[in-house]
This record gives sequence, structure tokens and C-alpha cells, in this order.
Amino acid sequence: MKYTGIILTVAVAVFLLFPTFAEASTFAKVGTAGAQFLKLGLGARGTAMGGAFVATADDPSAAYWNPACLVNVPGTQVQFTGTQWFGDILYGGAVVSKEFSGIGTFAVQYAMLHSGDMDVTTVEQPEGTGETFVCTDWVAGLSFSRMLTDRFSAGLTVKYVREQWDDVAAGGIAVDIGTLYDTGFKTLRIGMAIQHFGGELTPDGDYTTWFSGGDSLEVYESYSMPMTFRLGMAMDIINRGSHFLTVEVDGVHPSDNLEQLGIGAEYWFNNMFALRGGYRINTDEEGLTAGAGFNIPVGSNTITLDYAYADWNRLEMVHRASLGFAF
Repeated sequence: MKYTGIILTVAVAVFLLFPTFAEASTFAKVGTAGAQFLKLGLGARGTAMGGAFVATADDPSAAYWNPACLVNVPGTQVQFTGTQWFGDILYGGAVVSKEFSGIGTFAVQYAMLHSGDMDVTTVEQPEGTGETFVCTDWVAGLSFSRMLTDRFSAGLTVKYVREQWDDVAAGGIAVDIGTLYDTGFKTLRIGMAIQHFGGELTPDGDYTTWFSGGDSLEVYESYSMPMTFRLGMAMDIINRGSHFLTVEVDGVHPSDNLEQLGIGAEYWFNNMFALRGGYRINTDEEGLTAGAGFNIPVGSNTITLDYAYADWNRLEMVHRASLGFAF
């Protein structure tokens, strides 16, 4: 049983990642999956660390990054996240986690993306009809995590995903599966997560296409969700008095793009103030990330404030903030 955790983690990684590695490494399958908002994540800490968080998460956002890490979230905690995305698009969510002694940790999560008003255009009126519409995407999920051995935990999230464009919508069920293994070598941890695994989404109804010869009535085709595989290693390289530093490296294998790498670090002073930084490798626009955080004791409770900045090169900077409560 000593090596059960690492054997299971590596076995799952080999089974899921390597059969498609050669194919995905030659070209990017961009545009082959929908529900892209699922990749935006929850919580500011993981974003500030370049997305390298699958083996470090110990706040409610673990429900998104790796449900197995929820075993490291004590008591009852609540976290709210808000993100100002490109083009005045707003994205936000909340997670509530609760630890049950002898059973495990549960979490409930909800997140929504809202496009804001967009102009309706037609072939006859390409500049707009004067009407507007909105697009909304949302996800709601239930997570559970439990220690299976003294060093190995596993977690599962079941969630409902829905996208809606004006009066057209598509929805379906997806699952996230995660593991976390403490190797026993210093503080080295290995985390693994499979995210957004589910069936295809099929928009309801039909639509009219326009050709020079007239109109044609068509039905919508189904599309896949953006399944993502994450495998990461983290270690606390400084733990001296009031100084604490963690570094992590994650490999990311999306079903609709090339393999990517995330490198991140988090420094805590006296468990009250944190500085974070990271970098995304092999992405089109993403790169440097940074952020900071505060733990504010209020009696026997704690309030957490986190901020993250992400540089998207030729696109706009993205700012994200999280507010958390630990009871």
C-alpha cells in the first residue's frame, strides 16, 4: 500500500495522456470544442501562479483545479471570484466547501459568464437591426474528496454545463476526476486532474442559412466539451519561521490544443501576506502572471483577499479578484 497513490496517479496519466500525445503534438485542434468558459477557472491564486495549482490548491477553488485537494480545505469555507474578461465580458463564481470528519469534504460550485449586450445583425442589415441579445454560459457542480490512504486522496466533481445564445441553448453533464499523492520525499506532492469529461452538447432547435439561391433550414450540430488533463508536481522549498515558499510545475494536455506548461510560485510571510508569480509556456497569447493575497484574522475566523493579473500579450490584461471566508 505504500506506493498505491503514485502507482494509480501514474497509471491514469499514462492511460489518458500518452495515446493522443503524438497526434496532438503535431497540430492544434483549435475550434474543435465548445464551452470554452470552462477553462477560465475559479479563484485568483491558481491564476496568479500561471495555472500551476493542481498539487497546491488548499482553498475552495480546489473544487475547480483538482477536487482531490479539497481534503486540504479545513472546516467550512466560502469563496467568491470575479473576473473582468475581454470585451466587457464578465465572469464570476462561488464555491462553498465543508469538511465532515471521518467522511470527507464536499463542495458546491457555481460560475457564470455574461457577454453583455451585443447587436443583432442580418445579411440585409450587417450594421445592426437596432436589437440586442446576450450570451450566457454557466456551470453548477457538486464535489467530494476523501483520503484513501494516509498519503493519497481522490476527488470527483459532477457538474451541469449550459450555454445559451439568445434563444438557443445547449446543456449536458460533465465530470472532473482528481488525485493527490504525497510522495513522502520532503514535501513533494503529485497532483492529477481530468477536467470537463462528458458527452457532446447539442443546441436545441434549428436555424436558417442564407445562400444566393434562397434560404435553407438546418439543424445544429453537436460539439465536444474542452476536456483537459493536468499533471503537476509541487514542493515547499522554504519553510523557515515566518517565511514559506512553494513552487509547482504543471503539464496541461487540452483536447483542443497543443500541450502546455505552467510554472508558478507562492511566497507567504507569516501566513498573512502572499506574493505569487507564474508563466504559461506554449500558448498563443498567455504568458506572465502575478498576484498577491492577504489572510485577515477576525476572531476565530479568517477573511482572505486575493488578486491576480494575467498578461495576454496582444490582447487586454486580465484582472481577477477573490474574497474568501473560513469559519
